[in-house]
Amino acid sequence: MSYLGELRTNWQPLAAATAGLSAGLSLTAYTNAVMAPQFLAEFGWSRSQFALTGVIALLTFVFLPVYGRLTDLFGVRRIAIAGVIGLPAGWAAYALMSGPIWQYFAITIAMIGLGVATTPAIYSRVVATCFDKMRGLALAIAISGPPLLGAVGAPAVDAINRTHGWRAGCLVIAAAIAVIGALALLLLPAEDPDVRRDRRSVKAGQDYRLIARSPVFWILLGGVLLCNLYHTITTTQLGVVLGDSVGSGEAVAVLVSVFAGAVIVGRFVCGIALDRLPPHLVAAVAMALPGVGCLIIATSWDTFTALVVAVCCLGAAWGAEGDVIAYLVARRFSLQIYSTVLSILSAAIGVSSALGALILSRTLQSSPSFNGFLILAGIAAFVGGALFLLLGRGRRVVPETDDAAADVAVESAEPTG
Repeated sequence: MSYLGELRTNWQPLAAATAGLSAGLSLTAYTNAVMAPQFLAEFGWSRSQFALTGVIALLTFVFLPVYGRLTDLFGVRRIAIAGVIGLPAGWAAYALMSGPIWQYFAITIAMIGLGVATTPAIYSRVVATCFDKMRGLALAIAISGPPLLGAVGAPAVDAINRTHGWRAGCLVIAAAIAVIGALALLLLPAEDPDVRRDRRSVKAGQDYRLIARSPVFWILLGGVLLCNLYHTITTTQLGVVLGDSVGSGEAVAVLVSVFAGAVIVGRFVCGIALDRLPPHLVAAVAMALPGVGCLIIATSWDTFTALVVAVCCLGAAWGAEGDVIAYLVARRFSLQIYSTVLSILSAAIGVSSALGALILSRTLQSSPSFNGFLILAGIAAFVGGALFLLLGRGRRVVPETDDAAADVAVESAEPTG
């Protein structure tokens, strides 16, 4: 089948994954940006209280490995339905809040606990299963759903808030993601070909031992941990860091816009490159890009052009990251354990980001400059990117489902998709 022929044949599963992710937990980054100021103004919560939401978000990485494992056993639809129901219910519950901030925290915890079932570790499984030659671009399309919907939906929700109030805005969000999520479930294939339905023959210990014994897994884990320390800069500190170089105001706003554009461009360029070039080389370059961006910002080279290059590197890496990891997991591991492995690595991204935030906090205690952390994060990204070069050769990891067989099985041939 030709490259674009895969799209013509498998457009429905791709549409299902894109819709599911668009209405999933990843969308909250955009909806919260619009709704958070409304909550603070209505109830008088302090910024320090509301900041604790970031701690609650870490629960995502606790639930991810659980949902990933369940997806490999029961299929995407059976797991995703929890989030398709839970997220709209959570937004409807927000509309009923009466003031105490514990209500917001309780609803948020419930939404994360159910909404993790709608993250890329879950929905991307159907894309990895249905696509081979076009897998990289297909993953890029699916993962781009949330920012595209957020870009369109955020202004609309803001207009509703101003006209009809924030409670109406919450209900509109609930209705929209309920409809889109239900559409995703309807579009999903009737069954996942690689779901291990005979669960009597599946032993979790065998699969986890297989993963732990795989050098490929440890290379990916090491690369992920090293290459994502910079995340705390792009998620919470980008405006502050850039302001140290160009001052506050219009220049910072322009650079942040450039960063956002680079995220989308990087995602699609990386997706096509993964389909056309040796994946380990693409991964090495994409995952090392933050090193370039961090080190440029850390130098005294503060021209606007240099900073544009820096934020383009950071944005492109941010966009490419999800595509790279999902692609490599699909290529190096059997799809029978795809979501199990990807969910562990996704959780590791969160761990690395949290570790980076802790390191940054400690460095800022001794000096107000970001340069020390930027240099550390930049070097770590280069080292982590180099680790991906080790994936040039290797075997595809395949679980053994026969109880009478050995704990692990590995194909002898080089993986082809």
